[in-house]
Amino acid sequence: MIFLEIGAVLSSIGFYEAQLTSCAYQLLGMADLGVLPQCFSVRSKWFNTPWLGILVSTLITVAVSSMNFADLISSINFLYSLAMLLEFASFLWLRRKLPMMERPFRVPLELPGLIMMCLIPSGFLVYIMSLANGTVLLVSSVVSALTILWYFMTNHFCKSNMWNHFNNVGPKLMDPDLD
Repeated sequence: MIFLEIGAVLSSIGFYEAQLTSCAYQLLGMADLGVLPQCFSVRSKWFNTPWLGILVSTLITVAVSSMNFADLISSINFLYSLAMLLEFASFLWLRRKLPMMERPFRVPLELPGLIMMCLIPSGFLVYIMSLANGTVLLVSSVVSALTILWYFMTNHFCKSNMWNHFNNVGPKLMDPDLD
């Protein structure tokens, strides 16, 4: 019985390390694409790992480790629902503003059909969000506010003052409506 418990603990540590590494390299990739400042793409001299991504992921893990498991899962679902609603809105907005933009694939519907297609999953997402309790709303509001603050700080303030350097490797869309 003790060996089973030791195996479960070691397995959990392995899963945590895999998730931590995945998150750290996601931050590195975002820095390489210019979404995050270049400081997130700095690697350790000894292990060639993104040490700042590992540090940020660890700090987030420590911050949420005191939460109730049900509240943690509910907060993740709430934030995921917000992200999906934002993706649906940006999908519809881009189709309306830039209908002829080159893309890897195209959904063969006109705008009213796309709205109907996004309406059903959006209803489910809003229903999931309506089940949130006070702790979930507080955590999700704080995370959303910090994300919006981070966006404006890095995109407008720090970038214009040249405090952070960004790698902008992707093509820039030239459209006055996008600015």
